Amino acid sequence: NATLELNTGGDFDNAISGSGQVVKSGDKTLTLSGANSYRGATTISGGTLIATHVNALGTGAIDNRASLLLDASGQFTVTDLTTESGGNTEIGAGSTLQATTLTQKSDSTLTINLNSNTVDPVIHAASQVSLAGTLDITGVGDVLDSDPASTDDLDTFTLIASDKTIAGDFEKLTVAGMDADLADFITVDGRIDDTGKQYELTTALTWYADRDDAVTDAHGTFNLTNADGSFAVNTVLENVDATLDPASATGWDGTSLIKQGAGTLILNAENTYTGGTTISGGTLVANNVEALGTGDVTNNATLELNTGGDFDNAISGSGQVVKSG
Repeated sequence: NATLELNTGGDFDNAISGSGQVVKSGDKTLTLSGANSYRGATTISGGTLIATHVNALGTGAIDNRASLLLDASGQFTVTDLTTESGGNTEIGAGSTLQATTLTQKSDSTLTINLNSNTVDPVIHAASQVSLAGTLDITGVGDVLDSDPASTDDLDTFTLIASDKTIAGDFEKLTVAGMDADLADFITVDGRIDDTGKQYELTTALTWYADRDDAVTDAHGTFNLTNADGSFAVNTVLENVDATLDPASATGWDGTSLIKQGAGTLILNAENTYTGGTTISGGTLVANNVEALGTGDVTNNATLELNTGGDFDNAISGSGQVVKSG
């Protein structure tokens, strides 16, 4: 009923109740995994706090000055969540947030992991939303349409919804650890909609840009410059119709894939493109035996085959092959 300061790391699974507040201090990573009912505030002043139970953070306000990860694959319900300058709040894969208010201060970061997240909005605020700082999106591939026949429109996904008009806006948008403007393998835009009450993410693969009227010209290069970044593609990659004339702007043949940069590209679908695959940098992960289409593979970096079956694409080049899974 006073203050509990947790200056430690590890998994704290004790149930916490009462009217007092909880303070996470120090530079270690602490996981709260219990079903907690304390009514006081939660303050993250240092290190990382991971909540792996939807009730781990009690029922009070949350003030995040360091790092907070909501990672329970369910709906967290809190009152007020504030991310201070220098802080990072992450909504983990499969998790959603119901809050009374959401406040992102200048120089803060809100990270939303869309892997396994098919529910929108990811965040709903019953009262006020105030935005600033950086919005960092991972797992964008999971909200792209997987059917190439239906990629004639941009995909729109609601990230944040508010019952009142959203105040402010994010100052920066990053995707897969890269500035969105540099992620030229995907057309992505985040904006507040015309009602002023929803923040939407609009996405499309550049591979199909000429088909879906995106502002980016179509090409088959996936350049992931961030070594720690990854991008998963669930959409089936097929040859682009020659009538769309992809080569007119970029010189792309509409049938081949090039992987560049130090990051990781993950292909999950049974792809049918025929022009071959070139891996010039980083890692390309094939999670399907048909992921690399029907053409040959020139591997000058790392090809990871996380699959079974008969992989009959011819592989050449100076790179390494890793069998995983």
